[in-house]
Amino acid sequence: MMSTASVSHFSIHGLDLSFHSTSSAISTSAQHHLRYFLQGSLPPPGSLRIIFEAVNHATSIPVTISPTARRLFSRPVEEGGGSTWIDWPCEVSQDHTQLIINFFSRGLLLIDGYAGEARGYLVNPESMHPDLYVRFVHSALVELLKWKKFYTIHATALEKDGWGVLITGASGQGKTTTFLSLLRSGYRCLSDDHPFIHENGNAIEVLAFPDKVNVRENTINLFPELKNAGAFLHQGMTKRYFYVEDLYPAGIGRSCVLKILLFPHVVDQSTSWLEPIPKSQALADLLPHGLLVYNPQVAKQEFQTLTNLVQQVDCFRLHFGRDVLEVPRLIDPILEKAKEHEM
Repeated sequence: MMSTASVSHFSIHGLDLSFHSTSSAISTSAQHHLRYFLQGSLPPPGSLRIIFEAVNHATSIPVTISPTARRLFSRPVEEGGGSTWIDWPCEVSQDHTQLIINFFSRGLLLIDGYAGEARGYLVNPESMHPDLYVRFVHSALVELLKWKKFYTIHATALEKDGWGVLITGASGQGKTTTFLSLLRSGYRCLSDDHPFIHENGNAIEVLAFPDKVNVRENTINLFPELKNAGAFLHQGMTKRYFYVEDLYPAGIGRSCVLKILLFPHVVDQSTSWLEPIPKSQALADLLPHGLLVYNPQVAKQEFQTLTNLVQQVDCFRLHFGRDVLEVPRLIDPILEKAKEHEM
């Protein structure tokens, strides 16, 4: 076993994870990213494992990609280069049970879902913004959890009295603004960006993955508590951000049974309104917001879970007008009706 600078133990909705790293900077960022799940004890045998190492050069990464490995995806260098994650050249390959995500001069992820282990190698992480190696850690975690039937979707999620709302859609269409409007009215945060979806018996649960909430300046200006947040509003790599518990008393939830699926769409109107949409349309709109799945078995299971999710919820297009603080008046009655139906 490799020598490590630290070992941390996390329990993520009942799944034990050990995180090992030779880099104190990566360990610190991982602990902060997963701080809601941090445990004080040592991880039990059989835990999922993520191991990260810092290397000086890409040639120092001790992974050889077999010439027989099957290439699944390739992203070339963007014109003019780029310093953000989405600009990096990337190649994804499958080599037997191992998924290899190669970022070339930046680093590499090696993920074995069957074995429950992921290894990450970052080239000179001290030269990166911490947000970038958090991305590496999160990607490794997401890939491992798929094998345990915990799926991540690009969405915001909130709960109230155990019943939940999932909000997804393209960037700039009001996803985070809708989330904040509900949060300030007494809903609890499950996640602003990547909640977990898990099938528990006959119900689909949405499980919390709380993290910082990224906001643009125009969003900040819509909410008095953000405009006056002072030191609670921090500068990130590309956006400003805050932590829910610093500004909203309802704080963080843990899980919910989903009842409402919203697809916001910004309109130039004074008043917002809801339009029911067919479940077939909702599923078609939801699927692109799931992450890429490279294993056919996992992909089939995730597709079935998302299909079941859509079948158990009310689905709406939220035509999002300028009355951003009034969104709860649209959502609360639907959630109350759903709760009464269950009783």
